[in-house]
Amino acid sequence: MYEFALALPVLGMLLVGIIFGGMTFFNYVELANAVEAGGRALANGRGQGTSACSLATGAITNSAGNLNASQVVTGTVQFAGTSSCDSTLQLGDAGYVSAVYPCNLPIPFTNINLCPMASGGSLTMTYSDTQYTLVSCPYSHCISATTTVYIE
Repeated sequence: MYEFALALPVLGMLLVGIIFGGMTFFNYVELANAVEAGGRALANGRGQGTSACSLATGAITNSAGNLNASQVVTGTVQFAGTSSCDSTLQLGDAGYVSAVYPCNLPIPFTNINLCPMASGGSLTMTYSDTQYTLVSCPYSHCISATTTVYIE
């Protein structure tokens, strides 16, 4: 009986960790699906110039599902070889679409957070020896998703 009483708090902490981990994973899947929808909107907006980038950003926000859309930070939609979304899309262009969302998955009684991106962390891409920042984490910790689409 005494051993069971000692194991109960450990099992409780394990159960809470599983629940919070599952919620974080669910948020990651929702964010990844929203970024994928943004990539599809970007690819379908070929020939529309900067409006295709606006379509992609809007698609991410609208496809956020159960996420708080006001907390989804969409990165600048970028193309290989450029630092912004300011040109008309051409066949064969590679577009990078990314977003971050706040995450809080602390280990109790420690100062360790299991979320993959800390405040100020960023997603980057390298093209022809030039590094471009796709999106940065403005919260204490974030989860992130990115996708690459090729315009056909």
